[in-house]
Order: sequence, then C-alpha cells, then structure tokens
Amino acid sequence: MKIQIDGDQHLAQEVLQQIQLWDNAIISTKINELLNQCSKDISMFDVSCQLNGIDEYKNEWQKFSPYFSEGMKISRRNVKLYASEELAILHCHSKVENVAMKDKGMMPWCRTTLCLQKQNNQWRVVHQHISMPIDMLTGKAVFLKDEPKLRMVI
Repeated sequence: MKIQIDGDQHLAQEVLQQIQLWDNAIISTKINELLNQCSKDISMFDVSCQLNGIDEYKNEWQKFSPYFSEGMKISRRNVKLYASEELAILHCHSKVENVAMKDKGMMPWCRTTLCLQKQNNQWRVVHQHISMPIDMLTGKAVFLKDEPKLRMVI
C-alpha cells in the first residue's frame, strides 16, 4: 500500500506502527486494546451515528464486535498521512471485510479520517470519521468504485 507522507518522516513511521496496532485490535476484537489506543475524550462521526467519549465508543464496539469473525481484514487506499510533533492526521478510503465472504457481497469503500495526538509519549486516537458520499438529489449513498487492477495501453 502506497502512503503519501507530509511532515516528519520518523513521526509518520511511529503513527503507522500505531495504526497497525489499531488494525490488529479491531480485527481480533480486542476492545480493551483498542480503547487503550484512544483518548478519553475521543469523538467519532460514523456513517450511522456520532459518539463522544470513551464510554460511548466502547459501547459501540461491544455492540458490533459479535459481527467480527476470523478472517477479517482492513484495506486502505489513497492513504495520506500528515505528521507533526503532537498531531497526526491520516485520511484514506478504507473497508473492513471478511475474506471468506468476499464473493458473497462487496463491502463498500468508506472515506476515513483518523486524528491522533501524542499524549504521554503515546499516539492516541482523538477523532475518527467514517462516511460515504451521498447523492444530494436522491439521498442515497454513492459507492466509491474499486480501482482497476490493470490499465490497458493501446
């Protein structure tokens, strides 16, 4: 996965390591590990709701964790990371899917932003935003297309 980095390269690598821990906690549904990576006043704007604070965030993960099973995978594309001494912002298209069920239905790509702040020498997620574009005329979600794997050259 190609990542465009703006800012301090060393700090960006720290943030990417933290994001890997974040991903591992999500796909293994280790909610306490996930919460340890969050600020107590985390906020989240999700496709279906808005959450404020670690307790609301925990409740949301407890509600959805039964739907996560072995074979879960997080994919990202068009990743851009801004990193400075105390703040990092990662935005991309992402999706979470079960590899075993990939043929049964396509999970949509979502627009995703993670904002991390360095607190007591650890990068913690302070804000998460997940959304899908909406067609303003119909009010329906606009699905972000898969990128072509090969390009034909004529």
